[in-house]
Amino acid sequence: MYSLPAKPTARDIIERSIVCHDETFRTALIQQAEAHDTSAMLTPNERARQGALASFKACLSSYDIIGRDDMTPYEKALFIGSDCGTMVIALNIACKLQCLPPHVRTEAAASWGEAA
Repeated sequence: MYSLPAKPTARDIIERSIVCHDETFRTALIQQAEAHDTSAMLTPNERARQGALASFKACLSSYDIIGRDDMTPYEKALFIGSDCGTMVIALNIACKLQCLPPHVRTEAAASWGEAA
């Protein structure tokens, strides 16, 4: 079992999903990307469209990073966590896959940018 520290950071949670269920994580990222792509196509609001497209790209970026063979899970999680938008998308999905309560996700997101 790959346990988390008492107060996990976003990197801890994302890394755990990469280690424990990387293909499930990648599949969930594609599903989320598809939802954002659909939203971008359907919304008449330009700002909402731009936001949906940014989220779509963040999902695909995380998908690609997790699939890399030249990085450790720790390095992948650090790379994903280097951008706030990408981190938020990946963290949200990782927390859902790990059945973590919302307060854990909120605390981990709030720790973004602190030393890993």
